[in-house]
Amino acid sequence: MKSSGGSFPSMKLSKPVLKGIYKKGYKNPTPIQRKTIPIVLSGNDVVAMARTGSGKTAAFLIPIIEKLQSHKTEKGARVLILSPTRELALQTHKFAREFARFTDLKCETILGGDSMVRQFEKIHDNPDIIIATPGRLLHVAVEMNLKFSAIQMVVFDEADRLFEMGFKEQLNEILSRLSSKRQTLLFSATLPQTIVDFTKAGLIDPILIRLDTETKISENLRLIHLSCRNEDKLATLLYLLKNTIKPTEQTIVFLPTRHHIEYIKEILDQCFISSTYLYSSLDSEARKINIHLFHLKKVNVLLVTDLAARGVDIPLLDNVINFNFPSRSKLFVHRVGRTARAGKSGTAYSLISNDELPYLFTLSLFLNQPFKAANPSILNDDDDDDYETIYGHVPQSIIDEQNEIIQKLHGNFSELDSMDKVCNSAYKQYLKTREVADGESVRKMKTFLSNEKIGYHPIFIDRSTEKVDQLKMENERVEMLSSIKSYKPNLTVFEMGKNKTNTAREVMKAKRQISEKIMGKKPNSSFEKSDENETNFKDQGFYLTYQSSDFHSEKGLQLTKSFDTQLKESVLDFDGDENGQITKNQNQLKWDRKKKKFIQPGENEPKMKKIRTESGNLINASYKSGMYEKWRKKSKTDRNVINDNDDNDDEDGEEKQKRNRSIKMSSRKKPKHQSGGGGNKRIPKRELKTKDEIFKKRKRLERIQTHQKKKQKQRFAGHKKGKGKR
Repeated sequence: MKSSGGSFPSMKLSKPVLKGIYKKGYKNPTPIQRKTIPIVLSGNDVVAMARTGSGKTAAFLIPIIEKLQSHKTEKGARVLILSPTRELALQTHKFAREFARFTDLKCETILGGDSMVRQFEKIHDNPDIIIATPGRLLHVAVEMNLKFSAIQMVVFDEADRLFEMGFKEQLNEILSRLSSKRQTLLFSATLPQTIVDFTKAGLIDPILIRLDTETKISENLRLIHLSCRNEDKLATLLYLLKNTIKPTEQTIVFLPTRHHIEYIKEILDQCFISSTYLYSSLDSEARKINIHLFHLKKVNVLLVTDLAARGVDIPLLDNVINFNFPSRSKLFVHRVGRTARAGKSGTAYSLISNDELPYLFTLSLFLNQPFKAANPSILNDDDDDDYETIYGHVPQSIIDEQNEIIQKLHGNFSELDSMDKVCNSAYKQYLKTREVADGESVRKMKTFLSNEKIGYHPIFIDRSTEKVDQLKMENERVEMLSSIKSYKPNLTVFEMGKNKTNTAREVMKAKRQISEKIMGKKPNSSFEKSDENETNFKDQGFYLTYQSSDFHSEKGLQLTKSFDTQLKESVLDFDGDENGQITKNQNQLKWDRKKKKFIQPGENEPKMKKIRTESGNLINASYKSGMYEKWRKKSKTDRNVINDNDDNDDEDGEEKQKRNRSIKMSSRKKPKHQSGGGGNKRIPKRELKTKDEIFKKRKRLERIQTHQKKKQKQRFAGHKKGKGKR
């Protein structure tokens, strides 16, 4: 299908939509917008992939607003946009309001962390577009018994992340409530070529759009790879923020855990570097405030975990620093995608230790962008134009200088020591969850380290004569220290010393003479193999590989496995080595009191209480808490206002079962107090009593009191007789 034209007017958009686009500052559509908007307007399902910052949000918002045109008083929202994170949903909502500012369309957000009562009110306001996170949307839908039958379009923003983050039961239930005639759109920066993983989204003859698969990162992005030990990363980070990066430039620093954020935030504060932070367990209000501070450039350094790697739009971002190198290439693309957007330039600094170096080789294959080691002789070379893909060392003098500052801060502030210990413990846990590097990358890393002499990265090299001389001296000092480390003496410890009459020395000397005679008889060629003579059997001109040319790229784009799949692969069950043990394991069943049958131990045991919906999906029982009914009665709101169902039945499955059960019971035995008419409606209990009922109650009380007095007299008489006998 050909897209029409190369500008917004040629797409036949209405005047209010065009006005909103130009007011937003868009002049010409990006490639993803040019290709996607006409297809979405034609009504086809779309699966679109384009790198971060290419304008994917506008690619689905513009056709949505064009198709809706104006607000309708009909019950129920017409468009649903699902986002994996709260920040991405808020950003999408902001864009939607700006594009629709010249229309009367209503757009609302349903996000976790906000008031449920306020969200009930939003649904009752009858919005046209709902932007939500899956968990909270399902909670509201179950509480209010929403059917979403009026939804015409559903959008999965950052689709691969939605399916990876464990939203399986929420997405299944939401999709079961949607109409089968809906239009489905999937957008992400990283999608595999095979969309088998996304068939669960209910796609019907989708059109696949994949742009920039060869250049997954912006051509204006400069990559700088710095080699340093884990212990020296903080010192390198301080130097970059103080000396390399300008104070006016905005920088995001990706850290492994929230404990690292708290520790480094304290260090930066003591060094008078203003910064703010963002992590998953941060309160929603504090999160809004911190992002707002960074947007307004009140602070220019933002410390984050991978929470902000998806969708958070920070305009004019200049630098990204990877404090720890990501184990997945796809995650690296999303991290560095925050900068060099919409034609702007940017820089990505990566601090890489030796145990993280294999991931750099995996990334190189994924991006199809090789890197090279910094040349030690670059100090004498004036040509350093293309050094963005160079892997180089950080000068030891820089590290020592910054480490000295950190040690002084630890001496002045005792709480930094405890925070550092917590960081080390948290990093050990982080390493346990990090993916293992593939064998090919590990082999390449070992060959690279053994064959290459790595010099200082060019960003640390000052061309002034004085600085060059200093670096030359330090380079010689480092080489001398490395040669000392690798030095192996020919003499043993027994042969050292000035005492020539030592018995051990004479014994080792005699042994060495005997050994040298035996070793001299064997040729070295049988033991040693020259690496230079080894040749690769693969002829680049004629060898047919068993993998496709884009194998590494597609492997990096694959979805990560769910927790259940990883758990099944991790569990090892031994079957037994005898016939009796094998039979015993097969017959080992457990009685389920609820299901009233035997099941395999651990078979689909839910972690929390579940309820089954009308569609047959299991969801958390906590979703049905009755909060909406309490709010509706308190606010005296009519439920039919939000009834978007095709019929007038607003009961859920559980209420229907109770009502049907009461009908069956009433047909067997009709209550005596029920008036004629044959209905099953129960009359409330009468509280006013007649004269006969009051008289009857008094007579009964008199009988009881008379009986109690009689029993009391008998007990008293028996007690007296017993005393007389004594």
